[in-house]
Amino acid sequence: MINLKRFLLGTFIVLFACSTVFSGQTSTGDERLEELQQIKGKFTFAVIGDTRSGDDTYRKIVNMVMEHKPAFVINLGDVVRRPGSLSDWKRFRELSSPVTVPYFLAPGNHDAADEESERIFREQVALPGNGLYYSFSAGNSLFVVLDSYLAGHKREISGEQMDWLADVLKAAGKRHKFVFLHHPLYSDRLSISGTLAGHPKKRDRLRDLLESYSVDAVFAGHLHLYQRKVFDGLTQIISGGGGAPLIAEDEQRGFFHFILMTVDGETVSGEVIDLDGKVKDRFTLDGRK
Repeated sequence: MINLKRFLLGTFIVLFACSTVFSGQTSTGDERLEELQQIKGKFTFAVIGDTRSGDDTYRKIVNMVMEHKPAFVINLGDVVRRPGSLSDWKRFRELSSPVTVPYFLAPGNHDAADEESERIFREQVALPGNGLYYSFSAGNSLFVVLDSYLAGHKREISGEQMDWLADVLKAAGKRHKFVFLHHPLYSDRLSISGTLAGHPKKRDRLRDLLESYSVDAVFAGHLHLYQRKVFDGLTQIISGGGGAPLIAEDEQRGFFHFILMTVDGETVSGEVIDLDGKVKDRFTLDGRK
C-alpha cells in the first residue's frame, strides 16, 4: 500500500509563500491536505482551464468560483502566457488572490516547456517532493494530476509517470477517482496535435489503465473550448475556457466557463457555468463500481 507520506510527496499546492492562495489562514499545506482527507459527506470542487492572456475573464471566473464556496480548485494548466516569465507568474498570483482554498495546478505547455521553465514552475508553486505529477484525497475520492508535457515525454503519459499512476490507482481504495491533465486524450473534429493521440499506443495504454480502475472522468484543457464526451468508454471533459482565446465559435463549445463538481456519496454531478452565471451543461457521472 502507498502510505500518506508517499501521497504527500507526490502532491503540490499553489502556496505562493502561503500568503496569496491561503490569505488570512495559518494552516500549513500538509494540514490543508489532511483537512481535505477528513471531509465527511457532500463536497464541491471547481475546475478551471487555460487562463493565460485572459486577465479580465480569469479575474471574473475566480470571483464567481469562490461564491460557490468549493473545498478546493483545480486548474488544468496554461496559467501564464510565456514559459518561465516571472512577471507572468506575478500577475497570475495577483489575479488568483480571491482563491482562499487549496488551489492545485496541472502543468501546461505554456507553464513548463523546458528544463528552465520547469525549474521556475517548481519555484512558483512550491512542489513538495519536487515532482510535476501528484495525487491527493478528499473525502471518499482520489484526485490525480498528471504532467502531459514532461521533458522527454511531451503529449504522452509514459515511463516512470505511468508506473507511478498505476501504483496510485491500485492503492487508492476510494469510491471515486478523477484524473486531471493539460492535454486531452481524445478530440473530434480538431487536430490531434493538441492531444495524446499523436502517440496512440501510449494513449490507449493510459485509457486501458484508467478504465481498469473505474476512473469516473478525465478532465483536460489545452483546447480552448468546452466538451464532454465518452471516448472508448472513458468520460473526458475538456475545460479550456478560463480566459485564453477561444477556438470554437459554436454556442455548445465556444464560451468562457468553469465547472463546479459535487461529490455526494455515490453520486457525482457537475454544472458548467459561463460568465453570465448561466448553467450551460448539467450532468451526472455514471457512478461505476
